[in-house]
Amino acid sequence: MTYQPRIHTGTSFRRLPDQITVQHGPRAQLGQFFLAADKAARERGVTLSLNADFDYLRNVNNANKDSWDSLAPSFNNSLSDIDGSNGFCIIGRNEAGDVVSTQAARIYDLTGTSLADCVSSFRFFYADPAKMCEPGETCSFTSPSATKLTGRIVFSGSTWIHPDYRKRGLPAILPRISRALALTQWDTDYTISFVKFILVEKGVAKAYGYSNVEPALEWRAPDGKMRYQGALIWMDRHELLADMQRFPELIAPKDARIAPAADENRAALN
Repeated sequence: MTYQPRIHTGTSFRRLPDQITVQHGPRAQLGQFFLAADKAARERGVTLSLNADFDYLRNVNNANKDSWDSLAPSFNNSLSDIDGSNGFCIIGRNEAGDVVSTQAARIYDLTGTSLADCVSSFRFFYADPAKMCEPGETCSFTSPSATKLTGRIVFSGSTWIHPDYRKRGLPAILPRISRALALTQWDTDYTISFVKFILVEKGVAKAYGYSNVEPALEWRAPDGKMRYQGALIWMDRHELLADMQRFPELIAPKDARIAPAADENRAALN
């Protein structure tokens, strides 16, 4: 197997279950899920740990551009105000310590406003849209549910898996950990992400566990070139808990439904 040069934090890392304190949500169910999901990842050769260093995430992204698109501005701390108070990333390493997967989440408090307003105004993406948006840059967000999604909303994304670790079912594991961790950390109302239409057809949204899929986003550069076009995928708190309860069945080796598409890592707005 070949890798980009290793990215190190300079400190040792702790396993994911040792880093989690269940604060919100059903304690027993969440505790059992985190242990099962961590075990499932380890059975696939990946040890997970929690990280809030978004410089580190950018470095991992930059070192793997051959298999990973650029980070969405929401997860790029040079463009957004993401930090340890409103975001986290889950880093996966192989036995040698190489980073082989990532998953991130970012919380938005949209009480009194909506996802539609936040995305269309670019506040979803940039710390200061007035300064960071290019003149003529546009974002059309037409999801039927976008105006109804309000309260504490988490954006789950930045999903990347090294090519050597694809087709192991990790897309059925990483987004679910991200959603559950956001729920217990921030008491979330909704989880959302964005996926390209062609990859929705290939079953990527289903592999991630989302049942609500709506045409949504057209983000264009000043010259009219499409920067991103995709569907909004989302679930509420009750759907999240119901999906989490099905997790043991979803990761069973006999279940071929978790096999991802070949281009799974270019599925989401990362």
